[in-house]
Amino acid sequence: MAMQNYTAPGESMKQDDRVFTAQPVILSMPDQKVNDDIIFSTFNLHFCNPCCLGFGAFYNSIKARDNRLLGDIPMAQSYGTRARKLNIAAVIIGSISILIIIIVLAKSFGSVVSSHHHF
Repeated sequence: MAMQNYTAPGESMKQDDRVFTAQPVILSMPDQKVNDDIIFSTFNLHFCNPCCLGFGAFYNSIKARDNRLLGDIPMAQSYGTRARKLNIAAVIIGSISILIIIIVLAKSFGSVVSSHHHF
């Protein structure tokens, strides 16, 4: 197995009677802070999923993470924002549904108990 020689920046390297100068490469990465709310989406997917809003939020969170890794920050932010909105809608609709179910059960249980006391 042939070994390759690497030179320090600014040093010359000779190959096939040609001289090459090693140049440093500087990569600037943009700020990749994209909020994908993956934990919030996972919670809504499993525990609070009215009208499949939790699934939609989870899907958009995954797409936001994928686009962030691909370097498409504007699209990742768009998916992240949509995931957050779907998560909030899922929590609100799920909470209202649970509250309505509790109220209906309490009313029906109260009417059953009151009918037993009349006999």
